[in-house]
Amino acid sequence: GLSSQRSKDRLLWLTEFGIAHRDLRVSVPRRRRCCSFPQNEDMPPAIVDWEKRWVDEDTPWDLSGVTPALRDAVERQAGSLGHALVPGCGAAYDVAFLAGRCATVTAIDVAPGAVEVARQKTESTGADIVLGNFFEHDFGRRFDFIFDYTFFCAIQPCERPRWGKRMAELLGDGGRLLTLVFPIDESKAFDPNAEGPPFPVSVAAYEDVLLRHGLIKVSESRSEHSVKPRRDKELVVWWEKPKQKL
Repeated sequence: GLSSQRSKDRLLWLTEFGIAHRDLRVSVPRRRRCCSFPQNEDMPPAIVDWEKRWVDEDTPWDLSGVTPALRDAVERQAGSLGHALVPGCGAAYDVAFLAGRCATVTAIDVAPGAVEVARQKTESTGADIVLGNFFEHDFGRRFDFIFDYTFFCAIQPCERPRWGKRMAELLGDGGRLLTLVFPIDESKAFDPNAEGPPFPVSVAAYEDVLLRHGLIKVSESRSEHSVKPRRDKELVVWWEKPKQKL
């Protein structure tokens, strides 16, 4: 019945994200594919009621702090990361952290509730928190660094080619993209019928939509700093957009 389905929906989120959340009163509806493969890079994104989840405090992906694997990956880099972008920023703990390592940080989220929280948490950092659609917003610049975590896995699988195209457009020459690839499930990463969000992913799923736009994979590794419940389903992958040859 409905109660049983709601319990299964909650379990899907908590199993994948590995975070015990304080408020599980609201069911999290499963989303199926919005299209079949092959995919269209120009198709509009599917509508998910992310705002309701923030209003109802139904955000099991929220770590309530800086992502440990991000902190470790960034602290291994020398100097400033330049101008940074964080799509699907949520409560912006990571944005606040990056503000201390970047020339500027821009973050975007489609949910007003998330943006309100993000602006409060980053008020003293100078970060620019945008309410808008990552795929459509005019940022007015390219970026040296982009960080993606629990954004790629939140969009419909058929939107991934558009995500790859957008990343390539927004990265400047020599720019770097850091992805925390999660939740990894090699057997379902390309399954158009996979349930989510979070939708199962793989490094190959990222390669499929990034390499075609000229990005190269620089490194791929596990991190001992990944949140423990996610550690076996997560990889830290750096990508780069090569500088144009003169």
